[in-house]
Amino acid sequence: MGIDFRSLEVPKKAKVGNWRPSSISLADAHHGFWSKVMTRLCQCTLPFMFLLHCFGAVNLDTMVAQTWQELHSWPALHWAMIEALVAAVSFVGWISWFFLLNEIPSMKGYRMVVREESHPIGTHCMTDRTKHRVWASFPVYVLSIFALHLVKSAPKVQSEAPSTLRLFSELILGIWAYDFIFYWLHLAMHKFPNSWHKHEIHHELKVHPICGTSFLAPELVVNQSLEDGTMQVLINILVQNLPLFAGLPKHKMSRLLHNILVTYLLSEAHSGLDLPWSTHRLCPKILGGAYRHEFHHHRRDCCFHQFFCYLDDLLGYGPPKTR
Repeated sequence: MGIDFRSLEVPKKAKVGNWRPSSISLADAHHGFWSKVMTRLCQCTLPFMFLLHCFGAVNLDTMVAQTWQELHSWPALHWAMIEALVAAVSFVGWISWFFLLNEIPSMKGYRMVVREESHPIGTHCMTDRTKHRVWASFPVYVLSIFALHLVKSAPKVQSEAPSTLRLFSELILGIWAYDFIFYWLHLAMHKFPNSWHKHEIHHELKVHPICGTSFLAPELVVNQSLEDGTMQVLINILVQNLPLFAGLPKHKMSRLLHNILVTYLLSEAHSGLDLPWSTHRLCPKILGGAYRHEFHHHRRDCCFHQFFCYLDDLLGYGPPKTR
């Protein structure tokens, strides 16, 4: 008989301070016919587009070239700070998107940690210190990259467009490399807690003021210590400078799309939502998504991947098993 990870109670041994265990479960009851249709459509879109490209019905290379030609004509694309600004704006956009989804009444059924709806006026689910860290993360990041560019020039913007193969290869390999490199650092921070990295700050959860239920929220993706956040940014800079396709420097278009995609994946992982288009539903054997990351933030002893599953499954750090 197979193991069912779909509805598990976080063990009581995981209590920290006034935190109490929360029940984490997929929102299967909310995934009806049309929700499953949306999941299938999302799963089929990219393969279908590549199939049309292979049979000559759609020329993705032309579409990419035309898009790059337009982007290359924009003065802003040649700014040294453009990649950092795209990352910061994308983070704000994705966090706001998932925050709003959490509050739409018809979407609350997709929450993986069920909680009461009403909050007393004037109460909050985060401490003032956490809110200050969240708001400060954006100017600190932008100013840090600005300081970096004072001593290191931004990469040259290529005039030629990338091929579709190069664009998708650099994008996919970049996401994989970021996740792979950070995995080992992330695992080390948990094996050696309460050290200089202060990673435990990132594991602070929102706590409902009435029922005391703890839950993950999208804005907590940027709730980090300066040391922890710096290491993540440095890994992303390293990945952006790796020659991932035929030994060529990563194309500017790939670099920009990488920042948009990686901020989406990080925000989704912290959203606390089991949506029809969530990555753990689109690629359940490949991507852990918000479901596994919810367990990671609550338990702190499993699911160390940012995006994927394979190293956790290989090393025995997958979601908790039923007894």
